[in-house]
Amino acid sequence: MIKSRSIKRIGTLAGTLSAAVLLAVTQASAVTAETERATDVNGPASVDSWECASSGESASVGWNATVCYSQLGDWFYLHDGKADGSSAVVDWAIRDAQGRTVRYGAVFNADGAGAVRYKNKDFPDGSNDTIRFRACLGHWSTKLITAGTCSAWVTRQT
Repeated sequence: MIKSRSIKRIGTLAGTLSAAVLLAVTQASAVTAETERATDVNGPASVDSWECASSGESASVGWNATVCYSQLGDWFYLHDGKADGSSAVVDWAIRDAQGRTVRYGAVFNADGAGAVRYKNKDFPDGSNDTIRFRACLGHWSTKLITAGTCSAWVTRQT
């Protein structure tokens, strides 16, 4: 009888822990990716400053992709610098004060070499959130970023 009670208690404890873990995993995976195409040919009327990242060759040879972020209005700038068959992509993530990702996504400039496109987003202002972004190469047709093509992450307040 004592053995049976212990087994029931262990089963109850295991069930409770499983439910807690499932709830945490469900809440963590509630964030879905935002995959979009930058189509605006005109950017913001004014910006505080652009924070930029580049991917590919080098400044002297020409970057394959340059992406920038402006906190004023939450604008992305994307420049496709090379006719290499890839799109310039900004890979981004919004993190809260505890470092948890609360929003993330990718914006593609699929309009070819030399094209500059802009994308306006709406991120929370006045919070302790930060944005991390980087320049990458990818393909709009598959909505995928090409592995090994991304710059280092740049972090800034939203």
